[in-house]
Amino acid sequence: MKGLTQHELAAGTGISLAILGTIERGNRKVTPQELGKIAGVLAISIEELQGK
Repeated sequence: MKGLTQHELAAGTGISLAILGTIERGNRKVTPQELGKIAGVLAISIEELQGK
């Protein structure tokens, strides 16, 4: 949606590529802290990230 690669998202959030991949595939739940970091890098609200 924002045109970022996983590498760019990982670099911006400090979340490893491996963790981002497991979250993206639904194999791991995202923590509130990770959610905030991801939303911040994407410049959207947590609610928007969650599809609310």
